[in-house]
Amino acid sequence: MIVILLGMFVIAIPTVDILRVVALLKDEVSYVAALIAVVLVAQGYLWADPLASTFVATVIALSGLYLFRDNVHYLVGRAPSREFIEKLESTAKSVKGVLGVHDLKAEYVGPNVVHTGFRIEVAKGTLIEEADRIAEEVKERVSRETGCQHCVIHVDAANNSTN
Repeated sequence: MIVILLGMFVIAIPTVDILRVVALLKDEVSYVAALIAVVLVAQGYLWADPLASTFVATVIALSGLYLFRDNVHYLVGRAPSREFIEKLESTAKSVKGVLGVHDLKAEYVGPNVVHTGFRIEVAKGTLIEEADRIAEEVKERVSRETGCQHCVIHVDAANNSTN
């Protein structure tokens, strides 16, 4: 009983953030159920223990479902908006030496964290050092303009230099 009371006290202290308070309230409810069960079992009501355990398990399961619901789009790779993709493409094309952009793929990998990969086309015969410099400039500009933290760029020679 002392451990449960101590746990209730420790959990109740930091009440700064609203979301943290909601999580703390769920924890407090679980502690109260456990405390009531301990008291009832001590008085001979043995059914209180499995009932409290089932209640706490339900609280934990509901919390897990809530977390899953809030994060499922990161797990399945939700795509950014069409406007974001268009801005990313136009930003890449704005770099001198980029003749085209294709095979663009982007997905959220966390809150406001986008991972993207695409191919840029440069003129045939472009030296590898120059193509690498162009790719690095595209990566830097895309990161700065769109906030995309993870950007993988592949360089292809254009089929013709009039793209």
